[in-house]
Amino acid sequence: MFGTLFLFAKLCFLCQVMAQVIPTKEQLKKSSRVNFTQTDPGTKDEVIYKLFTKDNLRKPILVNDETIINHIKDKHIPMVLLIHGWTTDDTSPWYDPLRDAYLESGPHNIIYINWSRAGNLTYAISCANVIPVGQYIAKFLTVTGVDAKRIHLIGHSLGSQLSSYIAKAYLQWTGLKIGRITAVDPAGPKWERTDVRKDERLSEDDAEFVDITHTDVSYYGYAAPIGHVDFYPNGGVQQPGCPDEEQKENCNHHRSTWLFLESVRTTVEAREAEYLDEGNYNVTINVKPKGKVVTYGQHVDQKAKGIFYFETNGRKPFLKTLR
Repeated sequence: MFGTLFLFAKLCFLCQVMAQVIPTKEQLKKSSRVNFTQTDPGTKDEVIYKLFTKDNLRKPILVNDETIINHIKDKHIPMVLLIHGWTTDDTSPWYDPLRDAYLESGPHNIIYINWSRAGNLTYAISCANVIPVGQYIAKFLTVTGVDAKRIHLIGHSLGSQLSSYIAKAYLQWTGLKIGRITAVDPAGPKWERTDVRKDERLSEDDAEFVDITHTDVSYYGYAAPIGHVDFYPNGGVQQPGCPDEEQKENCNHHRSTWLFLESVRTTVEAREAEYLDEGNYNVTINVKPKGKVVTYGQHVDQKAKGIFYFETNGRKPFLKTLR
């Protein structure tokens, strides 16, 4: 009986996602700012948390803000939260391999976040929902007992903007900044308008260290540099191996998740660059001839600051230098 109900619920969710109208590039450019009053977040119990550790590599432990304290055996190891974007859930194809990469690299507490109840409505409502859902997840983090500096939020697309609001609420309640936010192609539409204040969207102020990978600045991704370190692989617009135009399956937008995933096991250098905004979503990234060099992704020097460029392959492995 339970299995039938679960299958029915999953089918309903998939129907809801498929019913979303994916905006065209021109529609995204003309979209209004986020209306933060337009929320429909559901309850805190509709945000699902799945815990993975070296002791349970494949079978997750379902936890919530009342039970998590009983399952964190080691509060002194990094806690990494994987946070999906719009029209998806914790079956996102980057979740499992990124979990595996981290657990192979050493002890971690890995948390899958599924906020699909609030994150898979219309884009406008899902954007507004990042405030209440961010508060739900921040409350969860405050009871884990894990030191703020050991918390790492990894958000893709709208999940990056949600990460910002998790960190904002956490800071408000604890007086502490979360250690790191990694934003993989943070959502741009509605968020990068000039009438959206810095404190209303993702910025370097949200965590002790904020690193960003931009791979789709002309469509779904945020164009301007807004972190401590902003990486623009291949210039941040068109990624090798991706079609020139895409709408339903946005290869450029999703490439960011695979680049960061590979960086857990891979070392590749990125060169300092300058960001030129030529208007109308036309962005140019120019490498500085004598600029700094940093490691891209997971192993970036967290004292680094600036804009950086590197090139990738058109198919896996995307990062060119394997260690």
